[in-house]
Amino acid sequence: MRKISAIAVYVILTASVLYSTVKANFLWKVSGADGKEKVYLLGSIHIVPDDVYPLSKKINDAYESSGFVVVEADVNSIDQAEIQKLMIEKGMYSDGGSLSDDLNEDQVKKLEKALKKTGILGFEQVKMMKPWLIALTVPQLIILKSGLKADNGIDMHFLKKASKDKKRILELESADFQLDLLSSFSDDLQIKFLESTLDELDTFKEEYDSMVKAWKDDNVAKMEKIVNDEYDENPGLKDIYRKLVYDRNVSMTSKIDGYMKDKRKDKFFVIVGAAHLIDKDGIVKMLEKKGYKVQKM
Repeated sequence: MRKISAIAVYVILTASVLYSTVKANFLWKVSGADGKEKVYLLGSIHIVPDDVYPLSKKINDAYESSGFVVVEADVNSIDQAEIQKLMIEKGMYSDGGSLSDDLNEDQVKKLEKALKKTGILGFEQVKMMKPWLIALTVPQLIILKSGLKADNGIDMHFLKKASKDKKRILELESADFQLDLLSSFSDDLQIKFLESTLDELDTFKEEYDSMVKAWKDDNVAKMEKIVNDEYDENPGLKDIYRKLVYDRNVSMTSKIDGYMKDKRKDKFFVIVGAAHLIDKDGIVKMLEKKGYKVQKM
Protein backbone atom coordinates (compact mmCIF):
# COMPACT_ATOMS: atom_id res chain seq x y z
CA MET A 1 0.00 0.00 0.00
CA ARG A 2 2.87 2.50 0.17
CA LYS A 3 5.85 3.88 -1.50
CA ILE A 4 8.71 6.41 -2.72
CA SER A 5 12.31 6.50 -4.12
CA ALA A 6 14.67 8.07 -6.61
CA ILE A 7 18.39 8.11 -7.41
CA ALA A 8 18.47 11.53 -8.99
CA VAL A 9 21.98 11.40 -10.48
CA TYR A 10 21.12 8.32 -12.55
CA VAL A 11 17.59 9.18 -13.64
CA ILE A 12 18.65 11.38 -16.57
CA LEU A 13 21.31 8.99 -17.81
CA THR A 14 19.58 5.66 -17.32
CA ALA A 15 15.84 6.37 -17.10
CA SER A 16 14.88 3.51 -19.40
CA VAL A 17 17.05 1.07 -17.49
CA LEU A 18 15.66 2.28 -14.19
CA TYR A 19 12.07 1.86 -15.32
CA SER A 20 12.67 -1.56 -16.80
CA THR A 21 14.01 -2.93 -13.52
CA VAL A 22 11.26 -1.56 -11.25
CA LYS A 23 8.44 -3.96 -10.56
CA ALA A 24 4.84 -3.07 -11.40
CA ASN A 25 3.81 -2.99 -7.74
CA PHE A 26 0.30 -4.23 -7.08
CA LEU A 27 -1.06 -3.66 -10.56
CA TRP A 28 -3.61 -5.87 -12.34
CA LYS A 29 -5.47 -5.57 -15.63
CA VAL A 30 -9.06 -6.75 -16.12
CA SER A 31 -10.22 -8.07 -19.49
CA GLY A 32 -13.69 -8.94 -20.75
CA ALA A 33 -14.92 -11.63 -23.11
CA ASP A 34 -13.37 -9.80 -26.06
CA GLY A 35 -9.92 -10.15 -24.48
CA LYS A 36 -9.38 -6.40 -24.29
CA GLU A 37 -8.41 -4.84 -20.99
CA LYS A 38 -10.88 -2.22 -19.84
CA VAL A 39 -9.87 -1.68 -16.21
CA TYR A 40 -6.54 -1.42 -14.42
CA LEU A 41 -6.45 -2.07 -10.67
CA LEU A 42 -3.70 -0.48 -8.59
CA GLY A 43 -3.34 -1.34 -4.91
CA SER A 44 -2.44 1.74 -2.92
CA ILE A 45 -0.90 2.66 0.40
CA HIS A 46 -2.42 5.91 1.57
CA ILE A 47 0.71 7.35 3.20
CA VAL A 48 4.11 6.40 1.74
CA PRO A 49 7.81 7.33 1.91
CA ASP A 50 9.45 9.22 -0.94
CA ASP A 51 11.58 6.30 -2.10
CA VAL A 52 8.53 4.65 -3.70
CA TYR A 53 8.80 7.13 -6.54
CA PRO A 54 9.24 7.14 -9.46
CA LEU A 55 6.54 4.54 -10.00
CA SER A 56 7.09 1.81 -12.55
CA LYS A 57 6.64 2.34 -16.28
CA LYS A 58 3.79 -0.20 -16.29
CA ILE A 59 1.87 1.82 -13.71
CA ASN A 60 2.46 5.08 -15.52
CA ASP A 61 1.56 3.54 -18.89
CA ALA A 62 -1.70 2.17 -17.42
CA TYR A 63 -2.53 5.62 -16.11
CA GLU A 64 -1.66 7.36 -19.38
CA SER A 65 -3.81 4.96 -21.43
CA SER A 66 -6.87 5.50 -19.23
CA GLY A 67 -9.51 8.18 -19.67
CA PHE A 68 -10.87 7.84 -16.13
CA VAL A 69 -9.05 7.81 -12.80
CA VAL A 70 -11.12 6.13 -10.08
CA VAL A 71 -10.44 6.43 -6.34
CA GLU A 72 -12.26 5.44 -3.17
CA ALA A 73 -12.97 9.10 -2.38
CA ASP A 74 -11.89 12.23 -4.24
CA VAL A 75 -10.55 14.19 -1.28
CA ASN A 76 -9.56 17.09 -3.51
CA SER A 77 -13.18 17.84 -4.38
CA ILE A 78 -14.46 17.72 -0.83
CA ASP A 79 -16.13 20.77 0.68
CA GLN A 80 -13.86 21.14 3.71
CA ALA A 81 -16.49 23.06 5.67
CA GLU A 82 -19.01 20.27 5.10
CA ILE A 83 -16.50 17.57 6.08
CA GLN A 84 -15.60 19.51 9.23
CA LYS A 85 -19.30 19.67 10.07
CA LEU A 86 -19.69 15.91 9.50
CA MET A 87 -16.58 15.13 11.56
CA ILE A 88 -18.02 17.07 14.48
CA GLU A 89 -21.43 15.50 14.02
CA LYS A 90 -20.24 11.90 13.70
CA GLY A 91 -16.88 11.86 15.44
CA MET A 92 -17.41 14.01 18.53
CA TYR A 93 -19.52 13.65 21.66
CA SER A 94 -22.47 16.01 21.56
CA ASP A 95 -24.70 14.79 24.38
CA GLY A 96 -22.68 16.09 27.30
CA GLY A 97 -20.59 12.93 27.54
CA SER A 98 -16.91 12.42 26.84
CA LEU A 99 -14.32 9.70 26.33
CA SER A 100 -13.79 9.56 30.08
CA ASP A 101 -17.32 8.18 30.45
CA ASP A 102 -16.75 5.28 28.05
CA LEU A 103 -13.19 4.17 28.85
CA ASN A 104 -12.05 2.49 32.04
CA GLU A 105 -8.99 3.61 33.96
CA ASP A 106 -6.61 1.17 32.25
CA GLN A 107 -7.85 2.18 28.79
CA VAL A 108 -7.37 5.86 29.61
CA LYS A 109 -3.79 5.15 30.73
CA LYS A 110 -3.08 3.26 27.48
CA LEU A 111 -4.44 6.15 25.48
CA GLU A 112 -2.42 8.73 27.42
CA LYS A 113 0.72 6.67 26.81
CA ALA A 114 -0.08 6.43 23.08
CA LEU A 115 -0.76 10.14 22.80
CA LYS A 116 2.58 10.89 24.44
CA LYS A 117 4.24 8.92 21.62
CA THR A 118 2.70 11.25 19.06
CA GLY A 119 4.17 14.30 20.78
CA ILE A 120 1.23 16.29 19.40
CA LEU A 121 -1.95 15.69 21.38
CA GLY A 122 -2.82 15.07 25.01
CA PHE A 123 -5.88 13.41 26.55
CA GLU A 124 -7.60 16.72 27.25
CA GLN A 125 -7.39 17.58 23.55
CA VAL A 126 -9.02 14.33 22.41
CA LYS A 127 -11.48 13.54 25.18
CA MET A 128 -14.43 14.81 23.11
CA MET A 129 -13.51 12.54 20.18
CA LYS A 130 -15.32 9.23 19.85
CA PRO A 131 -13.26 6.02 20.06
CA TRP A 132 -13.43 5.21 16.32
CA LEU A 133 -11.96 8.59 15.42
CA ILE A 134 -9.11 8.31 17.91
CA ALA A 135 -8.39 4.75 16.70
CA LEU A 136 -7.75 6.16 13.23
CA THR A 137 -6.04 9.38 14.33
CA VAL A 138 -3.31 8.03 16.63
CA PRO A 139 -1.62 5.68 14.10
CA GLN A 140 -1.62 8.44 11.48
CA LEU A 141 0.04 10.80 13.94
CA ILE A 142 2.71 8.17 14.66
CA ILE A 143 3.42 7.84 10.92
CA LEU A 144 3.51 11.59 10.37
CA LYS A 145 5.85 12.04 13.34
CA SER A 146 8.37 9.84 11.49
CA GLY A 147 8.58 12.51 8.79
CA LEU A 148 6.14 11.15 6.20
CA LYS A 149 3.58 13.45 4.59
CA ALA A 150 -0.16 12.86 4.70
CA ASP A 151 -0.59 13.90 1.06
CA ASN A 152 2.14 11.61 -0.27
CA GLY A 153 0.09 8.46 -0.90
CA ILE A 154 -0.31 6.62 -4.18
CA ASP A 155 -3.94 7.65 -4.55
CA MET A 156 -3.17 11.30 -3.79
CA HIS A 157 -0.28 11.20 -6.27
CA PHE A 158 -2.65 10.24 -9.07
CA LEU A 159 -5.43 12.56 -7.95
CA LYS A 160 -3.02 15.48 -8.29
CA LYS A 161 -1.74 14.16 -11.61
CA ALA A 162 -5.22 13.53 -12.99
CA SER A 163 -6.31 17.06 -12.07
CA LYS A 164 -3.26 18.52 -13.80
CA ASP A 165 -3.76 16.29 -16.86
CA LYS A 166 -7.48 17.11 -17.02
CA LYS A 167 -8.47 13.45 -16.71
CA ARG A 168 -11.95 12.62 -15.45
CA ILE A 169 -12.06 11.53 -11.80
CA LEU A 170 -14.66 9.11 -10.42
CA GLU A 171 -15.35 7.82 -6.91
CA LEU A 172 -16.06 4.25 -5.83
CA GLU A 173 -17.42 5.62 -2.57
CA SER A 174 -17.27 9.12 -1.08
CA ALA A 175 -15.94 10.84 2.02
CA ASP A 176 -19.51 11.07 3.36
CA PHE A 177 -20.00 7.34 2.91
CA GLN A 178 -16.74 6.52 4.67
CA LEU A 179 -17.58 8.75 7.65
CA ASP A 180 -21.05 7.21 7.89
CA LEU A 181 -19.50 3.74 7.85
CA LEU A 182 -16.87 4.45 10.50
CA SER A 183 -19.33 6.13 12.82
CA SER A 184 -21.90 3.33 12.50
CA PHE A 185 -20.09 0.91 14.80
CA SER A 186 -21.67 0.23 18.20
CA ASP A 187 -20.09 1.85 21.25
CA ASP A 188 -18.72 -1.55 22.29
CA LEU A 189 -17.10 -2.19 18.90
CA GLN A 190 -15.62 1.30 18.82
CA ILE A 191 -13.93 0.74 22.16
CA LYS A 192 -12.62 -2.69 21.07
CA PHE A 193 -11.29 -1.06 17.90
CA LEU A 194 -9.51 1.63 19.90
CA GLU A 195 -8.09 -0.80 22.45
CA SER A 196 -6.78 -3.10 19.73
CA THR A 197 -5.11 -0.09 18.08
CA LEU A 198 -3.48 0.99 21.34
CA ASP A 199 -2.29 -2.56 22.14
CA GLU A 200 -0.53 -2.81 18.77
CA LEU A 201 0.96 0.68 18.72
CA ASP A 202 4.42 -0.43 19.82
CA THR A 203 4.75 -2.59 16.70
CA PHE A 204 2.69 -0.40 14.40
CA LYS A 205 5.60 1.35 12.67
CA GLU A 206 7.31 -2.02 12.13
CA GLU A 207 4.13 -3.41 10.55
CA TYR A 208 3.77 -0.30 8.42
CA ASP A 209 7.36 -0.67 7.18
CA SER A 210 6.65 -4.33 6.37
CA MET A 211 3.63 -3.35 4.28
CA VAL A 212 5.63 -0.73 2.42
CA LYS A 213 8.38 -3.27 1.70
CA ALA A 214 5.83 -5.83 0.48
CA TRP A 215 4.37 -3.18 -1.84
CA LYS A 216 7.76 -2.12 -3.17
CA ASP A 217 8.76 -5.76 -3.68
CA ASP A 218 5.42 -6.49 -5.37
CA ASN A 219 5.07 -9.33 -2.87
CA VAL A 220 1.36 -10.11 -2.83
CA ALA A 221 1.79 -13.22 -0.66
CA LYS A 222 3.60 -11.20 1.99
CA MET A 223 0.93 -8.51 1.97
CA GLU A 224 -1.78 -11.15 2.32
CA LYS A 225 0.04 -12.65 5.31
CA ILE A 226 0.31 -9.26 7.02
CA VAL A 227 -3.40 -8.59 6.53
CA ASN A 228 -4.52 -12.09 7.53
CA ASP A 229 -2.33 -12.08 10.64
CA GLU A 230 -4.07 -8.87 11.67
CA TYR A 231 -7.48 -10.51 11.25
CA ASP A 232 -6.42 -13.69 13.09
CA GLU A 233 -5.00 -11.77 16.03
CA ASN A 234 -8.20 -9.76 16.52
CA PRO A 235 -11.17 -12.17 16.28
CA GLY A 236 -13.27 -9.77 18.37
CA LEU A 237 -13.13 -7.25 15.54
CA LYS A 238 -14.49 -9.54 12.82
CA ASP A 239 -17.64 -7.42 12.47
CA ILE A 240 -15.50 -4.32 11.91
CA TYR A 241 -13.33 -6.10 9.34
CA ARG A 242 -16.45 -7.34 7.57
CA LYS A 243 -17.86 -3.82 7.25
CA LEU A 244 -14.53 -2.09 6.53
CA VAL A 245 -13.17 -4.64 4.07
CA TYR A 246 -15.47 -7.41 2.82
CA ASP A 247 -18.71 -5.44 2.43
CA ARG A 248 -16.85 -2.61 0.71
CA ASN A 249 -15.12 -5.11 -1.59
CA VAL A 250 -18.55 -6.31 -2.70
CA SER A 251 -19.84 -2.81 -3.45
CA MET A 252 -16.61 -1.68 -5.13
CA THR A 253 -16.56 -4.84 -7.27
CA SER A 254 -20.09 -4.03 -8.38
CA LYS A 255 -19.00 -0.58 -9.55
CA ILE A 256 -15.95 -1.99 -11.35
CA ASP A 257 -18.26 -4.51 -13.04
CA GLY A 258 -20.15 -1.47 -14.31
CA TYR A 259 -16.95 0.03 -15.70
CA MET A 260 -16.23 -3.22 -17.52
CA LYS A 261 -19.64 -3.00 -19.18
CA ASP A 262 -19.27 0.68 -20.07
CA LYS A 263 -19.64 1.13 -23.84
CA ARG A 264 -17.20 4.02 -24.09
CA LYS A 265 -13.71 3.27 -25.41
CA ASP A 266 -12.06 4.88 -22.40
CA LYS A 267 -10.25 2.69 -19.89
CA PHE A 268 -10.58 3.03 -16.13
CA PHE A 269 -7.53 3.34 -13.86
CA VAL A 270 -8.84 2.23 -10.45
CA ILE A 271 -6.86 2.91 -7.26
CA VAL A 272 -7.91 1.30 -3.97
CA GLY A 273 -6.17 0.31 -0.76
CA ALA A 274 -4.04 -2.76 -1.50
CA ALA A 275 -5.84 -4.83 1.15
CA HIS A 276 -9.05 -4.59 -0.89
CA LEU A 277 -7.54 -6.34 -3.91
CA ILE A 278 -5.84 -9.35 -2.39
CA ASP A 279 -6.77 -12.68 -0.78
CA LYS A 280 -9.79 -14.92 -1.31
CA ASP A 281 -12.32 -12.21 -0.49
CA GLY A 282 -10.56 -9.45 -2.42
CA ILE A 283 -11.76 -7.56 -5.47
CA VAL A 284 -9.49 -9.55 -7.81
CA LYS A 285 -11.15 -12.87 -6.84
CA MET A 286 -14.62 -11.31 -6.89
CA LEU A 287 -14.10 -10.07 -10.45
CA GLU A 288 -12.81 -13.49 -11.52
CA LYS A 289 -15.99 -15.06 -10.13
CA LYS A 290 -17.95 -12.71 -12.37
CA GLY A 291 -16.15 -14.21 -15.36
CA TYR A 292 -13.51 -11.56 -15.99
CA LYS A 293 -9.87 -12.32 -16.65
CA VAL A 294 -7.75 -10.52 -14.04
CA GLN A 295 -4.05 -10.64 -14.79
CA LYS A 296 -1.19 -9.51 -12.56
CA MET A 297 1.12 -7.12 -14.39
